[in-house]
Amino acid sequence: MDTLSYMQNDADTPVIPLPNPGEGGPVPDGEDESNFPVAPLPNPGEGGPIPDFDESQTPVIPLPNPGEGGPIPTFPERPNNGIWGSIITVFPRPIIPCYFCNTTQYGVVRFLNAAAGYNPFIIYINNQMVVNGLDNAEVSQYGRVSAGMQTVTVSGQNGYVYIQKQINVPLNGAVTVAIINTNTGLDLMEITDMNCNGGANTGCFRVCNLSNTNRSVNVTLNGGAVTFRNVNYREVTSFRYLPAGYYTVSVSNSSAFAGSPLLTSNIYIRGNVSYTLYVFNWNNSQDAIRILIVEDRRN
Repeated sequence: MDTLSYMQNDADTPVIPLPNPGEGGPVPDGEDESNFPVAPLPNPGEGGPIPDFDESQTPVIPLPNPGEGGPIPTFPERPNNGIWGSIITVFPRPIIPCYFCNTTQYGVVRFLNAAAGYNPFIIYINNQMVVNGLDNAEVSQYGRVSAGMQTVTVSGQNGYVYIQKQINVPLNGAVTVAIINTNTGLDLMEITDMNCNGGANTGCFRVCNLSNTNRSVNVTLNGGAVTFRNVNYREVTSFRYLPAGYYTVSVSNSSAFAGSPLLTSNIYIRGNVSYTLYVFNWNNSQDAIRILIVEDRRN
């Protein structure tokens, strides 16, 4: 049998008129309910057993063991007029969105706002908006982009274009495009991202200095057990293999290696996971730096 579907126009539907006063029969007062049948309650012992709701059979999601569950970001007291650090964990996604895909050959791109002194940015790839409202110290998710040279435009919320520049998207590769301060305004810096192959008990750690005011820094882990010395402005160090575990990370100026660190943060390094520590400014003043540790788990 066929099914008939239609839309009804209420204007064509006849309306039954209400009765005149005194017509239509008496209106029940709703008080005499003696004629309404009532379902009787069961006698004691009838009706079946009452469940005792034994919760012992209910599965409970266990809490992670110490050291599991991801790094816990620490927010220390902010000395020197507000210096701080934070940690961002980037989890793998089952489906990576497409920012700009006009071929079947592509890489993945994400954006980091390391520029101080600007309102949140809008970012375009080949005139297609891919990120809206990227603030200082924020990282976008990865998006697929056709491999090869692509044009990136960074503008303000009012449409003012700060910078337009071509980037090279590696085929089947991953890149972070950082928006950074320079002496003359803004620039884009491409940072190649790689998976860690350290194994279950070894992580990978590197440093990237994007601070225009502190152009040479030292980064130490656990009081100097591991040191990245003289990391210059726009430099990305090689990855170093580190045993999984907790670490205290300190950043200082290269010229004052023995002095007090500018900031300190804690991190738990997982096995077979990549970590990049970014140093950049939250204010365009000397020593007004912050750090952002990005944990990449793409495997």
